[in-house]
Amino acid sequence: MIYGHPMANRRNLASSFDEIRTSFQARAVLDVLAKERSANSRLLDTWLVAIGLSASRQAISDLLDRLEKEGLVRLETVDDVKVVHLRRLGGEVASGHEIRDWIARPELPE
Repeated sequence: MIYGHPMANRRNLASSFDEIRTSFQARAVLDVLAKERSANSRLLDTWLVAIGLSASRQAISDLLDRLEKEGLVRLETVDDVKVVHLRRLGGEVASGHEIRDWIARPELPE
């Protein structure tokens, strides 16, 4: 048994870990954009590494595409870099006024 789960479910643990990491990555991106309003994909990638939420560049690109598809950010490509702009709905999710089940909830002050 691993973490209370039978060994047969080992593949599910990796999948769950990836989903949790993605939820925290999305939360971190929205939080920084709530403060900065925009950033580029290279800066976000470097920042996620610095806070222990690293992923492949493809995974980060997929995350940004998903955030855009859900109307939380707007992407524009400048040269070979994606510039990420926070949209109103993304700000609402960042502040905790709106919730998306795949994005970690913000830590609100007690």
